[in-house]
Amino acid sequence: MTFYGKIILFVYHYRILFNVVIVAVILNTTGDIMKLEAALKNLVSPRFSKVLIPWLFKNPRYLANASVLLRAFRQCESTRQQLLSNENLLVPPVMILSITNNCNLQCQGCFVEKLKGEQMTLSDWQKIINQAKQLGVFAFLIAGGEPFLMKDLLDLIASNKDRVFAIFTNGTCINNEQLQFLKKTSNLAIVLSLEGDERLTNQRRGEKVYKKVLTTLKNLSKQGVLSGISITVTKDNYEYWMVDNNIDYFIELGAKLCFFIEYIGAEEDGKSLTTDQRQLFRKKILEYKDEKPIFIIHSPGDEEPFGGCVSAGRGFIHVNALGDLTPCPITNVSTHNMRYSTLKEGLKSRLFREIRDNKLLEDGKGPCSLISHRDELEQIVRKVRTI
Repeated sequence: MTFYGKIILFVYHYRILFNVVIVAVILNTTGDIMKLEAALKNLVSPRFSKVLIPWLFKNPRYLANASVLLRAFRQCESTRQQLLSNENLLVPPVMILSITNNCNLQCQGCFVEKLKGEQMTLSDWQKIINQAKQLGVFAFLIAGGEPFLMKDLLDLIASNKDRVFAIFTNGTCINNEQLQFLKKTSNLAIVLSLEGDERLTNQRRGEKVYKKVLTTLKNLSKQGVLSGISITVTKDNYEYWMVDNNIDYFIELGAKLCFFIEYIGAEEDGKSLTTDQRQLFRKKILEYKDEKPIFIIHSPGDEEPFGGCVSAGRGFIHVNALGDLTPCPITNVSTHNMRYSTLKEGLKSRLFREIRDNKLLEDGKGPCSLISHRDELEQIVRKVRTI
């Protein structure tokens, strides 16, 4: 099953990185490096700041675009507040775009549903992004399938420099031309999926995939592209990631971000962590957050401050490859398609309101609240579709 529905956490934490960039811009104009270092230490852990500060000055394009992002960020927050106040319209700060259903790999246990129908074009996606920007959406997380199979994917990034993007990729399809483009971007992060070491990764993703991912990570780091790794945490690999040397290895390769997303699936498949394993893993992750020079996101552990899952418009919304507007990538239920409806109409849908009002996003017993409340969700879907 997918972990993409949980990566809204990245954007909330990305705001810290965003603030880091803004502080760097302001203080760098005065030339006061001591003040800069002190300010950054208040925003991130000391160990991570020691890595981030030199990296920012080595890649000044991120600083140069900070003022553009800052203005857009403030305008987005103002727009969302006005829509909520004036129209009772809840607009999330983030959209997840499953931009294609196509993939060059055949990973074991792939969550992507084999949707039937005509997939959205790049032009279709730009129209959705335009609508989202008008409503105050600030960040777009691009998923798949494999996003880099979409022709001219990076044109979306080039056309929307006032928004933040993150592309989640298997890391095997980025060619040299795309790499040259990426080294010029200042509003994008690339996150590479893997399972652990060579055995764990290739066992699920295919022969030689691990080496390709490592090569991509090294190339991105060499070009100064903000990049990191994402891991679906299962019974098979959670112990691997509790060994300090293993995460240290990827830090040395240049990873600045790391997403630990607990596996979402049926209990009977034997992949999900037990309660004891989750608690043990969470304890180790909190140690890493304090000690490691890398920015770590852990789901569902990091969701607690948000009062549960933030899908269905609470924090993000999802559009699949056919244009269906869904609560998240896991729950592929929809009453609006972006080819025939506006985003505003979709956000006002009874489906999302019922999910939020019935508190299906709270009190989940596993890594996914909606799966924990599967029966209640099915009742809501039947209800709204008969009205």
